[in-house]
Amino acid sequence: MEMTSDDNNCPICKLPNQTISANNDYGDKTTYKCMRCGTFTISGTAKFVRKNQPALSELSAWLRERNLLQIEIPLLTSNFLEEIKNTLPKYTPLEKQSKLLKAIEKLTAYPGSEVILIPEESCSLAWAQNENEFKFYLRSLLDRGLIASISKTQLLSDTSYLVFITAKGWEYLDKDQSDLESKSQVFVAMSFSQEMRVIYDAAIGPAISSAGYSPYRVDSAPHLDRIDAKIISEIKNSRFVVADVTQQKTGVYYEAGFAHGFGIPVLWCVRKDDLSNVHFDTRQYNHIVWETHEELKEQLENFILAIIGKRKK
Repeated sequence: MEMTSDDNNCPICKLPNQTISANNDYGDKTTYKCMRCGTFTISGTAKFVRKNQPALSELSAWLRERNLLQIEIPLLTSNFLEEIKNTLPKYTPLEKQSKLLKAIEKLTAYPGSEVILIPEESCSLAWAQNENEFKFYLRSLLDRGLIASISKTQLLSDTSYLVFITAKGWEYLDKDQSDLESKSQVFVAMSFSQEMRVIYDAAIGPAISSAGYSPYRVDSAPHLDRIDAKIISEIKNSRFVVADVTQQKTGVYYEAGFAHGFGIPVLWCVRKDDLSNVHFDTRQYNHIVWETHEELKEQLENFILAIIGKRKK
């Protein structure tokens, strides 16, 4: 049964009057169809915890993006929400403009067709904190000539925009297009010590495999290439990188930095007793902090599913 009510505020973005589906499971979970976040299901406990808490704009953006890309969204439990909100990436203003343009592409029926964007509902498309930030990125795309409007004023009203992607915008999207999402390999950067080999075999490798990807360590296969050329080649051939900095090997930082420079996602890990030794320049990134291989496997798999998504066969 579906219902709407003035009390149906989205527990994530706090947008009022959103549609919910009442489940016949004693209120253990509720499915929301939010105009800003998209469709998601939240546990009863998590919904209760979120009731009096502020909006989570980045989580809202993550949910909306997953909806647009048709990537499965796990049940939002209290534990999952706590993990994911500390793990979501921080995008620069330029990256947010790119996110918005790609979202408009997903909403476009065909080249030349217009898309109506309502800032109150669409700010999540740009990973924006609020409507004013969203409007800034939208106007930036207009100024750059990547989108346009048939209307000379461009702004239909105080609450909506009607835009379409220009030829220049489509050219930009073509150049920015990558086969990254089609790749199945995951490059693992970590210490090659025997102690850490056990961690790879029992935790990192299985976590990556469970998410549908193929783990790769540069020491795991014979090759005739120079080691640095091989590393660069394999990182470029990977969907994302798992960098465990336990034992503080400089090569791990180098490989993660190289991936980051090419826009390849990096998931950082470190053993708890080595956390204080993490390099200053990378401490800003969220790390999976682990003590046992069982703990690492569970957390890493959850992070992969949350940040990257399960690979479709």
